[in-house]
Amino acid sequence: MRRHRRVLATLLCAGILLGLGSPAHADRERSGTRPRTKPAAGTAAAIRVLTTKRESARVIRYTVSTPSLAMSATTPLRVNVILPAGYARHPRHRYPVLYALPGTSNLANVWLSNLDTLSLTKSLPMIVVMPDGTYDADGGGFYTNWVDQTTSRGVANWETFHTAELVAWVDKRFRTKKKRSQRAIVGISQGGFGSMSYAARHPDLYGAAASFSGAVDIYYNEVCRAGAVTLISAIMTGLNQVQPFAPFGDPVTDAANWQARDPASQVARLANTKVDLYTSTGLPGESDLSDPAVPGTVAMEAILHASNLCFKQAAEAAGVGIGWHSYAQGTHAWGYGTRALKDYLPRLMAFFKKGR
Repeated sequence: MRRHRRVLATLLCAGILLGLGSPAHADRERSGTRPRTKPAAGTAAAIRVLTTKRESARVIRYTVSTPSLAMSATTPLRVNVILPAGYARHPRHRYPVLYALPGTSNLANVWLSNLDTLSLTKSLPMIVVMPDGTYDADGGGFYTNWVDQTTSRGVANWETFHTAELVAWVDKRFRTKKKRSQRAIVGISQGGFGSMSYAARHPDLYGAAASFSGAVDIYYNEVCRAGAVTLISAIMTGLNQVQPFAPFGDPVTDAANWQARDPASQVARLANTKVDLYTSTGLPGESDLSDPAVPGTVAMEAILHASNLCFKQAAEAAGVGIGWHSYAQGTHAWGYGTRALKDYLPRLMAFFKKGR
């Protein structure tokens, strides 16, 4: 969220060495087996763990790379995991999983440092997985496989990493419940777009999805589309230094791609998913008045509130029921993200308990 003011200002202005002579290679030739190849993208094996830090009994921090995101070879991605209390003491118990996506210019760490995720989940029998959606807090990948794979970032397939590789990797590494009714996804800001887009595009994976102040309509409504195109273009050029339409393509000539990834346009695919939207008008509260960033947090929340209203309009038109949590007071500041999380977690645990 910290760099949203810069984005708003922009809007206002406008192989592995093979060792061919080694005995191991000779043995492979004699046995007729093939040398090891790089793991295929889109599988759990594609994730290479670079570092592991056991921060506490409940928190593990990883850095990883994947061929699906070329820059991760030099700028590793963070994946933080919160385990339920007593995880080690109950080796036969399995747990539901919540995936939590960060926003623009945020690291995975914000769910631990800026939101009260650790304390709010202390008593909950649930695993929380928090992956990066950016490289070192840049503008982010907008939770999609980029149309333009020729930018300075190379291969940029964020959706493949998050939905195909990471879910499989987590299910393999931890004692999870693998049914969709035991898997949920939530995101804040740009991550709110990601959580709803992924849930709509992969209804077999996630039984519940939530957005906290997310950009949940980037195409359905013409007004929201215009705002989203401007905002995304500013993020790409201003924060990522790539061409403005790199993630989704040109909004006119690649309109089908925008629609296919827009949560509002795909809302019918969420008919069997528990959906919760948290949004505020942008009106600051007393705690905001001492925040020097308040002009930016007010404006950004107002823009995203309009996006949420557009999604609500699409859901009503499609006859899809959603949990609508709209607050008269609230800005795009961290305290309101914690407010949403505190309200959402009991609802999510009730969903996990019932399985629907």
